[in-house]
Amino acid sequence: MEIRQLITFQKVAELESFSKAGHELGYSQSTVTVQIKALETELGTILFDRFSKNVKITPDGLLLLKYVENITNQINSLKSALGNEEARTHTLHIGTLDSLCMFTLTEILKLLREHHPEYHIKITRGSPSELTEMMEKNEVDIIYILDALYYNVHWKRVIQKKEPCVFVCGPQNPILKKQEINLHELVKEPFYLTEAADNYQFALAQFLAFHELSIEPVLEVGSTEVISNMIHETGGCSFLPYFAIKEHLEKGYLKEIPVKNFHIDMFHQVIYQESKWVTSEMLEFIRIAKATLI
Repeated sequence: MEIRQLITFQKVAELESFSKAGHELGYSQSTVTVQIKALETELGTILFDRFSKNVKITPDGLLLLKYVENITNQINSLKSALGNEEARTHTLHIGTLDSLCMFTLTEILKLLREHHPEYHIKITRGSPSELTEMMEKNEVDIIYILDALYYNVHWKRVIQKKEPCVFVCGPQNPILKKQEINLHELVKEPFYLTEAADNYQFALAQFLAFHELSIEPVLEVGSTEVISNMIHETGGCSFLPYFAIKEHLEKGYLKEIPVKNFHIDMFHQVIYQESKWVTSEMLEFIRIAKATLI
């Protein structure tokens, strides 16, 4: 049973004519006949008595008409609600990293709220691999991550911005007095690192392993602010994305350690499933994120 068949049935009942109903609906008389016969076959009853010049609805047809009127009223109400912005619930579920929540995402969300106070926004945090899995399961609408470039034929990456990752220490650290700092010397320093995950710390571990080096951190903690305070107050070093310590570097609270022959970049990436219906809320998030990041 199809909605179009019910609408055709309703129009035939109103006009008492297959040909007139077809004319109003843009169907041929034969198409109307086929649709009504299909309904009668499915319901196992006769809906109209056919006469030479018109048709008359049967008792079973009258019973069906009551239900059809309710169905079409509900459909019209649904169409009206879908076209009414005030009636819609504007939801957006974003998957992201802890570090991005603390810095760049905060500014994006602030602007999003200023422009769209009606939005209901949910944030889910996780590692890049956890977030991409949630995206593929449609558990989040869109993800914002910092990692090496991701590629998948089923994904749509709408933002890609390079982010340098740097070694930092407190301004009084003696290592800054050296004219040239190499990795072999640096890895001997006490390190405070974010928890080993599959983004910039993983990239660092791979780079060091290639040079037969490694770092055994004295502290692993998820908060970049805790790390910044620790290396400022007690010495030691860390490896962090530039955006996370930009303000501290500008104020002189931390100092970047220039390391010879070393460079690692990560990428800000906003991604959603290629097959996903892109909502107006997703488009607004992407627009504001582009304006903020790029």
